[in-house]
Parts: sequence; C-alpha cells; structure tokens
Amino acid sequence: MLCTLLSTLIAASPISTWMQTPYPAADGFDYPLGDADGRGAYTAPDGRRHVGFRVSTTFNERYSLGLHPGEDWNGKGGGNSDLGLPVHSVAAGRVVFAGLVPGPWGKVVMVEHTYFENHRRRVIQSSYAHLDRIDVAVGQVLKRRARIGTVGQDPDRKYSAHLHLELRSDLELVPNYWPSSHDRSAHWIRKHYLPPSEFIAEHRALFVPAKEATLVVVHQGSHALQVFQRGRSVWRTEVGFGQEPGRKRRQGDLKTPRGMYFVTAKSKGPFTGKYGAYYGGHWIKVNYPNAWDAEYGVSQGWLKEAAAQRIRRRWKQRKLTSQKTPLGGGIGFHGWAGPWSWQDTGWLSWGCVVLHNEDVGRLYNYVQPGAMVVLL
Repeated sequence: MLCTLLSTLIAASPISTWMQTPYPAADGFDYPLGDADGRGAYTAPDGRRHVGFRVSTTFNERYSLGLHPGEDWNGKGGGNSDLGLPVHSVAAGRVVFAGLVPGPWGKVVMVEHTYFENHRRRVIQSSYAHLDRIDVAVGQVLKRRARIGTVGQDPDRKYSAHLHLELRSDLELVPNYWPSSHDRSAHWIRKHYLPPSEFIAEHRALFVPAKEATLVVVHQGSHALQVFQRGRSVWRTEVGFGQEPGRKRRQGDLKTPRGMYFVTAKSKGPFTGKYGAYYGGHWIKVNYPNAWDAEYGVSQGWLKEAAAQRIRRRWKQRKLTSQKTPLGGGIGFHGWAGPWSWQDTGWLSWGCVVLHNEDVGRLYNYVQPGAMVVLL
C-alpha cells in the first residue's frame, strides 16, 4: 500500500509532469523541402533537373495580401517546377489537423511539436498549406522528417506551386487564421508566430531529457530531486538551495541557477579549510553558467559576445564553462555540515543544491561526468 502511494506521488510530481510528453519530444528541427538542410536537387514534372530551394516570401513581409506570418518555399526552377515534391515535417510530433480549408489555403496539415529548451518545455505547431496531397492523418505520431504530403497550389490555381510554412507559438489559432484579416500588427505576429528559417537554424539539434542515460531534475518549488535513467524514475529525495530564493543571475547573489547543465567533475575530497565540513564528504560540479545564462549576461552588459560564444560552445560539449565572469560559477551538489530540514533551514548554501549527507553519496554514485542536470 505504501509503495503504491509513493509511486503515485512520484508520478504526479512537478518533475515527472515536466518530463512527460504525449509523443516523443523533438530532438531538432529540419527544413521542409529537399534534404534536412533545405538543399539538394529535384526533378520537375517536365523532367528538367533543378538544384536548390528558396524562400520567396519571408516572415512578416508586407505584400499584396498583408503581413505574411510564415514563409513561402519554392524550388529554384520557378513556376510549377516544384509541384508534387515531398513535404517533410520539420520535427518529430503529432498531427493535429489534416484536411481541406476554405479559401486559398487548400489542403493543410498542422503538426504539434514538444521540445526542451534550457529548463523550459515548449510546444509549437508547424503548418503546411497549399498541399497537392496529404499523406498523414490526425493523431498520427511522426518521426523527424516524416513525409506529410506534397507541394501543391491554391484551389483556384491563381499562384504557382509553393509550400506555405508557418511556425505558430499560439496553439489556439484556427488552421486558416490570417493576421491581416484581423488588423494584426507585425509586433503581434512576432508574439504569436516564429520566423521559420531563423527558428530552424537555431534549433537544428536539441537535447531530449528522457533519452539521457542519467538525468537529475531538481524542482525548487517542492524542494525535490529526482533521478531518471533512460526516462525511468529511479530515485527521489529532498534538497535545499541557496540562501536567497529565486534564479541565480550573477556572482554573489546567493541564489541557485535554473537551467540545463551537465556534470563536469565529482570528488570525495578530502575537503579542507574553513568550509570543508560543508561538503558533507561529496562534491558534484556542474557547468554553470550555460548558454542562456551567457545570453542574459550579454543583455546586461556583463559579458562580451566572444565570451558568451565560448560559454555556449563548451556548454554544448558538456564541458566546464568559464567560472570567472560576473555570472559567477562554482555551482554543484554537496552535503552539509549537519542535519537540516527544508521546512526550517532549506535555504542554506551560496547557490549550490544541498542534500542530506545520507543522500549525497547515493547521488554521487548515480552520476558521472556528462550527466544532464536540469534545475527547475
């Protein structure tokens, strides 16, 4: 009975809720025509060979029909040379609409994608319009670059064949929503849509927490730490944090970071000096600051772009990032000099995650350098 109750509580925890996705999360985004890079040669219906693709109408461009909330993709052969070419889903996801839409839209497919960015779980939709054929059905789960249909034209054949691609951050918009018909501004479009090519270029490769061999997720709101192996929960315990609540932003603020990090080193000491006893016999170091911390540092004038680039590169490689910037460093997991209770004294450290001494050894055994750590 107790085991069943504990399993239920773990399954319903904020950490498990963050982990769970209704279909496989996207491990990256690709372009919809040609190869994954949006390149390659193709054969037109008349048998001629053409090389390459282009965006003929760009995101938020003002043209004859108003402001364009997506991109129009064409083969470089022009005209109807790309008619019938395969259209690929930009990422793994699930089909949420597939059918004929009134007006110039014609056949439309919409795919929902869940992906993880830093410590955030995000959901967007990709929309593909003017299709000649639809090859998927509502509810179908798609792999990355799955074929969803072929390039077509509007039903009245007023325009040459092309693919109209949108990426929507607003999941409530109907398939044929056209912002200019509702007097929406360019600013409004930027808040409810994403620039497709720019977004794809910045999200070609993504980490998927559930695929990690070992994943440690910490939730500040519930003082909980949970360990997963290949997406399966294997252990949960309580933890403490920095002396000040909130998200760490710079050196000396006594706050614990929030974000996605990686273990870079671990040690059992010996730990000497004034604060040696506060390690609890164990130290597990992570690579704070990460790419998003660096971006924030640039926005505040604390970092030069070159320094931020070095942090981004080393973070992505799961290596230790610079520890000597105004953002601070020296963040990790350790025990404590004595017993503590998060209800009474859970705000303990200078920014690290604190475990009970009987727990920190167990975490030490679970993780190796390279293990993912997500601080929520």
